[in-house]
Amino acid sequence: MTRIVYTLNLCTAAGAVGVTVRSPHRSVVEWIARYVGLWWHTAPADGESGNPVVTATATGFDELAAEVEAAGWQEVSYPRAATRYALGREGTVIAVTPSDQVGYRYAIATRRMDVHGEQPQVLARAAARVARELVRAQLVADGWVLLHASAVVWPGGRAVLALGGRGAGKSTVAFTLAVAGAGLLGNDRVFARPASDGGVELAPWPSGAAMGLGLLGALGWTEVVREHLAAGGAPHPSQDARATAAILAGHTTSLSDAGREVKAHICPEDFTGWFGLSGAATGRVAAVVFPAIRPGARPGLDGTRDVAAVGVSESDFMMGATEDSYPDIFGLTGGRGAGTQQARAEVAARLVTVPGHAVVLGHDLGANAAFLTRLAPAPEAAVVVERG
Repeated sequence: MTRIVYTLNLCTAAGAVGVTVRSPHRSVVEWIARYVGLWWHTAPADGESGNPVVTATATGFDELAAEVEAAGWQEVSYPRAATRYALGREGTVIAVTPSDQVGYRYAIATRRMDVHGEQPQVLARAAARVARELVRAQLVADGWVLLHASAVVWPGGRAVLALGGRGAGKSTVAFTLAVAGAGLLGNDRVFARPASDGGVELAPWPSGAAMGLGLLGALGWTEVVREHLAAGGAPHPSQDARATAAILAGHTTSLSDAGREVKAHICPEDFTGWFGLSGAATGRVAAVVFPAIRPGARPGLDGTRDVAAVGVSESDFMMGATEDSYPDIFGLTGGRGAGTQQARAEVAARLVTVPGHAVVLGHDLGANAAFLTRLAPAPEAAVVVERG
């Protein structure tokens, strides 16, 4: 088969950071290009770029699994699946995820990552995952940190950053403003770095979204997803079958199991293809929002919470021990996957100087959008899109 090579460049204010993805399987490379394409520039590679290289092939898993088995492996959840890893031959780190039948070999000295898996979609997802990790390593080395946060960017580069714990409403803020015309930079994780001339600049972490059925309905997206599923479209491979059944039935209220919300899983390319959103490749933080969702509430400033009490702290950063599902088994960042302590402290200090707002949001998308666009407006009046 013809080898297709794409270069995936992350465009930031500091310049391009890249990874070269190689595969003899066209579907794998095209899938990766769609996955990151809302945020990263993709183009065919032309010769050696000096980037780290990810090569994805549909052969070699069994041999790699046997090597891991013989090497005295350790086990870790990567990502959320039992993965065995060990030191391999000739200065490599090797790993396999038996449940996915996918394996990895990383040559530390040459920054070459080989990914092996027999199923094309699983292979593509695994290759995209490690390509993103190689970009993360370069950004961390350049002083970026990875935040557990959501962000959108208005035309002109002014970004709204939403911080808070799991379930606080960060994705609600991001998607509400994205529907209103902002570019989606990230719905759960974003990169941040102190800007050279002051403030904080942002860069995206390409990913899909796990979205509650209530939010999906409030945004007016349930019927869009239902139509695709009813026409024979495959649901996201990690989506719970109960979420798929509920969407097909037209349910627009939250679905829970033993206190845990069952969510719809949305692929990155569907943000544009299904919902008509735009992406953002960079931005500068102009406002920080600390949301809380309360059913039936009118959106407004949350007088029951003090911004200083809920504001920027170590808990707001995505720390590897609590939020990161990608432990650094290949030694890409030296255990500093969320950024160095110094960089995190500097970003936190600068975010404190940005206008911050503790807010409460309800389930009325139009009211939420009108409030948020007044609180953190675009350079010119934003158009609020009502969704039924």
